[in-house]
Amino acid sequence: MVPDKKETANSSESIHEEQIQQLVALGRLAGTVAHELNNPLDGILRYLNLAIRVIEQGEANKALDYLQQSRDGLMRMVRITRQLLTYTRSLKASPETATLDEILNQALRIIQPIGGDIEIVLDRQLDGTARYPAAGLTQVFINLIKNAVDAMSGRGRLTITIHADQDNLTVAFRDSGPGFAPEDSEKLFQPFYTTKPDGHGTGLGLAICRDLIEKLKGHIIATNNPDGGSTFTVQLPYVNTSGQERGVVDHE
Repeated sequence: MVPDKKETANSSESIHEEQIQQLVALGRLAGTVAHELNNPLDGILRYLNLAIRVIEQGEANKALDYLQQSRDGLMRMVRITRQLLTYTRSLKASPETATLDEILNQALRIIQPIGGDIEIVLDRQLDGTARYPAAGLTQVFINLIKNAVDAMSGRGRLTITIHADQDNLTVAFRDSGPGFAPEDSEKLFQPFYTTKPDGHGTGLGLAICRDLIEKLKGHIIATNNPDGGSTFTVQLPYVNTSGQERGVVDHE
């Protein structure tokens, strides 16, 4: 069946609007990234100038500390750019798909050995027919697992549950860590917001996770558990092997 002109126009308008939204989001992220990279860059230049000055004054021993501070700033810039490159690779990756079970297994293989005294409990209740882009979701699951392990400081239990209902698939990562301040539940997903100590995180991981999940028409939320710890829950529309969501009828 050939689509009529009205349907084609509506489709074009929808694509155009989505492109505009993506450009706006890209511009906002680019501004934030530039700001975050500028801070350590200013520090690096300042410390290098100080190192040059003390060397010229014959106090080379003082330069070592300034050079170390410069190195720390460079390493932060490296971490930020590395995480952004990982994100762009996830977006440009091959269209290979896999079930959530396969994607979770791959994420666990990549992140092993987790180290410390971490117990991982898997509770999977799914039919295994829904398929999703493997590269992006693998990155999401790796980030969520790593964040949970970091929150527990190498000791505790991580329970990963995959549950399917009629229209959605839900993956929950429940840790036994200290949880987070309730008012931070949304801030956690903002670019460069982090609760980790300086030098131990870029604050990009969860922001990237949310962006990747929303591109799949899903959503991700963070909640504190009543008995301690936190849970990060990913909900995705059920997509069958033909790439069609449940409840969607293909009219011809």
